Amino acid sequence: MTDPAQGVSDPGTQLLSLEQLTIAFGAVRPVDGIEVTVAAGEVVGLVGESGSGKSLILRAILGLLPRHATASGRIVWRGTDLLTLSQPALNATVRGKDIAIVFQEPMTALDPVLPVGLQITESLAVHRRLHGRAARTRAIELLDLVGIPDAVRRLDAFPHEFSGGMRQRAMIAIALASGPKLLLADEPTTALDVTIQDQILKLLLRLRAELAMSVILVTHDLGVVAETCDRVAVLYSGRMMETADVHALFRAPAHPYTQGLIASVPDLKHAREPLSSISGAPPDPREFPPGCRFAPRCPHVLPACNDGQPPSIHLSSGHSAACLRAHEVLVPQ
Repeated sequence: MTDPAQGVSDPGTQLLSLEQLTIAFGAVRPVDGIEVTVAAGEVVGLVGESGSGKSLILRAILGLLPRHATASGRIVWRGTDLLTLSQPALNATVRGKDIAIVFQEPMTALDPVLPVGLQITESLAVHRRLHGRAARTRAIELLDLVGIPDAVRRLDAFPHEFSGGMRQRAMIAIALASGPKLLLADEPTTALDVTIQDQILKLLLRLRAELAMSVILVTHDLGVVAETCDRVAVLYSGRMMETADVHALFRAPAHPYTQGLIASVPDLKHAREPLSSISGAPPDPREFPPGCRFAPRCPHVLPACNDGQPPSIHLSSGHSAACLRAHEVLVPQ
């Protein structure tokens, strides 16, 4: 586990707060009442199955939701509610400047017809007012920073000339061009082999320490969470199931969904045993169950679980779970 205070001048200072964040597509609400905070120098993981709303949350922070989507609640960045800002104001003050994003698939996020160096210098021109030789010099420094060898030559290469891991590093370099205080990383290791995954995650942690930067890491891999994050928020079907310090989450998971996710991680000590899984499938966002959204799949369900959304129950400092049985010691099934 990492020390969130390393390389940070004011650890513990709250930078971002999501307060009852809800994202709706008409009557459908795939993200509903999310509460997350991010402190200076902290790595916060958003964990959950596909369709749990993780990527939508990142896009809402930067105002990049589809036009037919609406966001409500509050997204407070250093005292300012980002949901109250216009698109020009977001561009001028936050988007790509204080808050940057690394998208899930670099081959589609990078422009295939422009050299990587030009895509970096464009960001430098917009956010740092650097042009010409100064911008090119800084772009080379950024490629060096993210571990791309022979940066001078690679600056003029096109995305298709990079490997998957190198493209992801180039995306990170573009995101870092503005010197952001918060990096949003949307499954940055997807489709990479395990060796490259490890390199990218170690790179993010090194940059967090060197640049005094906070990170929100979206992932479905609990192994990544254990090695990378300081705190974790577990999402299911757009709602918060559990939030805790990473040590507390793995030591004593309180929500049956969290227990199921942890139990499904392969155990090398029992390599020949069948893998555990959570039975059933997430509900259709157009037809959420009336109570707890996990109730139809929960092995510990109570009749009261179907009567309404369970409240978030405080268990200890920084640890809460939205489960009626959160105070009980439940055995994973």
